[in-house]
Amino acid sequence: MAYCKYCGKLIPEGGSCDCPAAMAASEIKETAENAAESIKSEAAEVIQDVKEKASGTINEVKSGIAETAQKADGFAGEAAEKLPEKAKNSKSLVYIAAGIIAALILCLLISMCSSGGANSAVKKYIKSSYQKNGAKTMYSLTLPKRVVRELKEDEKYDEMVDSYNEMVEDMIDELEGKETLPKYDKVTRKNELKKSELKMVEHYFEEVCDKYDAEEGGMRVSKGYEVKVKSRFKKKDGDMGYRTDVLCVVKLRGDGWKIITHPIDELSYYS
Repeated sequence: MAYCKYCGKLIPEGGSCDCPAAMAASEIKETAENAAESIKSEAAEVIQDVKEKASGTINEVKSGIAETAQKADGFAGEAAEKLPEKAKNSKSLVYIAAGIIAALILCLLISMCSSGGANSAVKKYIKSSYQKNGAKTMYSLTLPKRVVRELKEDEKYDEMVDSYNEMVEDMIDELEGKETLPKYDKVTRKNELKKSELKMVEHYFEEVCDKYDAEEGGMRVSKGYEVKVKSRFKKKDGDMGYRTDVLCVVKLRGDGWKIITHPIDELSYYS
């Protein structure tokens, strides 16, 4: 025998209680299940937007969470309106159902944003490469931390940064009235690197450390991609022009995502 958890009435075997609270709970469950796919679809759009704008950064994750939470909140209100008048006081149960769905979606959101760190690094690299005062960001993405430390200790880092920034400023001056510097558009191709290729990347970074007399050893790359990146610029006549670059983005242990400004086949020397 079973008893209704809402009113305490005895429920026949295989049956259900007909009290207002039990009926409302049943309708809430059905409404939540039917709406789950719809909410997931809308949340997927938010996730994609977050990834395209700047995957993995805290502000974008917060923005995506806020937007997805608003969708769940809206669902709760809509679901409650569909319930019978006698069940309107059970809106809090609808929020619980919506909250469970939203929590699952947010886990997916954060997971996808984290995996999008490679694209974020590529976008940041392209932006800093053609930006005034972007040298520090550019070098932080292309050099291991130990190399940057060594350059600073040898008092060479500031000189490198200033030299690169001056070069970009000269480029801007030369192009004034002709065209603009490239701006990141999107990644058009992304191929995961094989284990043998990751080994080549490790050897490449070891050579970089050796070149700058930085600490040796310990170069470990857990994953990486060869990507084709499209950038856009405005021509003298006002039309939009495009350029493409092929480079590698890899996850270096202790350093995070790093950029190698060459396609993977040009690193065969390091195999």
